[in-house]
Amino acid sequence: MLDAETQLCSGLQRNSREEQPISPSSQWTLFIARPGRDRQHVIRDPRGEARLIFGEDDGTRINDHLARYLVESLNAGLTVEDPNSDEGWFLDSPRDGGEQDPTILICDPDFEIRLEILDTGNIEEDRALGRKVAALINTYFIQTEASHPSASSAGFPTERQQPRSKR
Repeated sequence: MLDAETQLCSGLQRNSREEQPISPSSQWTLFIARPGRDRQHVIRDPRGEARLIFGEDDGTRINDHLARYLVESLNAGLTVEDPNSDEGWFLDSPRDGGEQDPTILICDPDFEIRLEILDTGNIEEDRALGRKVAALINTYFIQTEASHPSASSAGFPTERQQPRSKR
């Protein structure tokens, strides 16, 4: 029998907090990186790679709802046409900068960055995912508004806001 120090040095004893390798699945999955008040939502693709990372929640716990909806929709293979592309959440990425910046962001109608599509090295695939996610989010808010018409939606611009130009 090895003593504790020998076990630790030989790698036979593992720290229970050590991150285990991610095994691929056939499903998109939600991972909460920092549980608690400052939690960070991350959506992983079926290969186990982090693809979407959420920004800070606005206090309404909208990230909880959106993350679950996105994972369910992506796993169901749901494809929607963006129902609110002029005034809803939208895809943003730097253009024509001196450096090639592959960062793809999803912003809310107030132009706040809410999600980031993590770079896979395939910019077209990343943009396609970003467009799909923005369309799903706008669909979510329209469905939510239709089912709760008296509730104000965190995703829609107010009457004072001007529609933004197409990006």
